[in-house]
Amino acid sequence: MKLTNETKEVLKNFSTINQNLVIKEGSKISTMSAMKNIIANATVTENFPKEFAIYDLNEFLAALSLFTKPELDFKEDYVLITEEGSVGNSLKYWYSDPSVVTTPQKEISMPSKEITYKLTSSTLSEVQRAASIIGALICYWKMVS
Repeated sequence: MKLTNETKEVLKNFSTINQNLVIKEGSKISTMSAMKNIIANATVTENFPKEFAIYDLNEFLAALSLFTKPELDFKEDYVLITEEGSVGNSLKYWYSDPSVVTTPQKEISMPSKEITYKLTSSTLSEVQRAASIIGALICYWKMVS
């Protein structure tokens, strides 16, 4: 299995919420912060063949970055990462014990949306840059203009 760039971006985003993750069989991924006050869900194009736990998501992503075109082969206790078209380059990434990983236990159903808006990535980047410069958590000046 290969991970799309979009899925890798989802995993990078999830790593900012919680460094560990349980990926369940199928195409839905969810994470929850250690304080259990932030939950995120994503549906990805890949269909994971089995449930597995990752203790350090940043380490897993770094392991993937060792390969130009990584292919994942999910085994019983580890995922074998290989270079597409190469027989010599491989890495075993061992799964974590799921009991030491913080994960949502049930799906959260959100209420219907009250407000919808489009926030482009360039606008978000400007807001984050401005907030960083002035040391604020949220900067409203760009969002309302």
